[in-house]
Amino acid sequence: MALAQAESRTSRRAAAGRPRRRGLGRRLAAGVAGILLAAAAVYAQQNFAMPFEQRTSFLTYNGHIGETVTTKRFSVKAVSVTAAHAVDTTDYSGKVSKVGTSHLFLLVDVTATSVREPMKLSKLSPPLLLSGDGRRYLPTDKVDESLTLFNRYIQPGFWTSGPLVFEVPKDAVPGASLVFIPPNSPLVVDNYAPEAQVDLDLSGAAADRLIAQAEDYHTLAGPSR
Repeated sequence: MALAQAESRTSRRAAAGRPRRRGLGRRLAAGVAGILLAAAAVYAQQNFAMPFEQRTSFLTYNGHIGETVTTKRFSVKAVSVTAAHAVDTTDYSGKVSKVGTSHLFLLVDVTATSVREPMKLSKLSPPLLLSGDGRRYLPTDKVDESLTLFNRYIQPGFWTSGPLVFEVPKDAVPGASLVFIPPNSPLVVDNYAPEAQVDLDLSGAAADRLIAQAEDYHTLAGPSR
């Protein structure tokens, strides 16, 4: 009897010395939930984020330079297009300086208004320059946003104007179009948001003329600077 009691006490002390396994099931469940969420995110990205060509195949409103292209969310007009070898930029203090390129800067002067609520162009879904052969160019990062349309709010009932600046090789000029894309939320991407594709009317002869007449320097800062 005494021996049985001693063995029982020894067993209890051994059990007390082992680490508790409380919460293991909870940790396993959390891990599984995390894996499922990650898998769902990957699935959504692969199945619901449509490529550029697919999105614009039925979401794009088309027009030409000088025309107003009206969508359910905004209206936009490309007023003019200019080519230059150098343009302005600014530093963090607002000091203006000249920046050049070995290619071309294409400056598209744009005016736009929104339908219901203010909007501001976003680097997450910026306007694009689409070449005639399908290449896509983002606005150049050589020009500070403060000198472009990115720095201005597009308001309902008011037309807001400003340039969009792209750095492109000369062979991207023929047939180029501006694809004007409204801002998207960083959390929720609206794949059904309208876009406007504006043909810049740069046929072969017009493209050659624009390239040949490219300005050595085009100011963006304005005469007051």
